[in-house]
Amino acid sequence: MEGIRLNQYEKEINNINEQIATLPDVEQLAILHEIIDDTPFKTQNYNKYAHEEYYICHNKPKIIESEKKRVSLKPYKTMPDCDLAKLISGRDSVRDYANKEVTFEQFSTLLHYSFGVKRIARGAYDQREYPFRYCNSAGGLNHLDLYVFVNNVRGLESGIYYYDFINDDLIQMEYGNMRSIIGRLNFQNEFSIYSNFVVAIVSDLSRIVPKYYKRAYRMVHVDAGIALSYLQIIGEYVGVSSCIVAGFLENELERLLCLSRDDYPIATMAFGIKS
Repeated sequence: MEGIRLNQYEKEINNINEQIATLPDVEQLAILHEIIDDTPFKTQNYNKYAHEEYYICHNKPKIIESEKKRVSLKPYKTMPDCDLAKLISGRDSVRDYANKEVTFEQFSTLLHYSFGVKRIARGAYDQREYPFRYCNSAGGLNHLDLYVFVNNVRGLESGIYYYDFINDDLIQMEYGNMRSIIGRLNFQNEFSIYSNFVVAIVSDLSRIVPKYYKRAYRMVHVDAGIALSYLQIIGEYVGVSSCIVAGFLENELERLLCLSRDDYPIATMAFGIKS
């Protein structure tokens, strides 16, 4: 077994596993849930949640401040009304993709209206200008990062990108054919090899744990689920189908994206033109 946290906390993890290994999975989850769950009602420690202030980081500084190639998104400025009930009822998880390009405008619209900036607030967390996204974020802390593996998007070089949501830019982390890489990442989900692009949602717990402590673990999964829903529905609206992939290799994603121990991969999602 490999992984950032497995390597660092191998002894502690093995000790816990030995204690609960003989129990059914549902009972193991019950124990782990109670260890993670942390509320003032349970602990009677109400003052723990009374914060002064703390530094807010919205993006990955090393990537944002690098000299890597940047590509500005071009989302649709206006979009026609749609029949929302028809849109939702017509959505399915699609694993069979046509050999057609996704336009850069389709791609840009999908990313922008899910993970992009919806509005700028004044004075939030004592910051003069504070960005809020379209999709939810517990406490408005913007703890989710979006990485994109591009296979076939018109006018966009194949490679791995990080989405700088504040500037609405993609930052190229790697370039080249992504199909074999996606094949290793999304283990036993070969259909994603033929997708136009794959997104990976990663939560940086260093941004949210200082406010919500261990309970942050619950909230990052809620936020990620909402973000995935935004991506699904907006994708359907612009004509790009999708399928969420839970069966990805976390250690492979950690290696590819140079993640830290505070970065928790939540899910990957394949997008393509429905065959």
